[in-house]
Amino acid sequence: MGRPPCCDKVGVKKGPWTPEEDIVLVSYIQEHGPGNWRAVPTNTGLVRCSKSCRLRWTNYLRPGIRRGNFTEHEEKMIIHLQALLGNRTDNDIKNYWNTHLKKKLKKLHGSEVYCRDGFTSSAASDQISRGQWERK
Repeated sequence: MGRPPCCDKVGVKKGPWTPEEDIVLVSYIQEHGPGNWRAVPTNTGLVRCSKSCRLRWTNYLRPGIRRGNFTEHEEKMIIHLQALLGNRTDNDIKNYWNTHLKKKLKKLHGSEVYCRDGFTSSAASDQISRGQWERK
């Protein structure tokens, strides 16, 4: 027993996302917000499963995502935090962040979101950053 699959996988597109698919997904998320991922393929006409849509948004298209090499400062911080929390698995930390800390920070700071440099207003997070489909 477990969670039902996100889709029946028949006729679902696999492989790289096209720029057009990215635009459709971003437009939908900007209008409706992230959340009900099971409804995304049906409401957008994307021939992708809901999990694929969620992962594409979370890992590639979400505004504010930093990609590329880690800075020296970030590297030192990772080493320091590993020394403090080395007995925790990466999955434990991720799950604790997603189930406890993210909600706690949102409650403490209203609609503000946490970013690398501290807290920033939700207006800044609502700005549309250039997505992967717009990069030259």
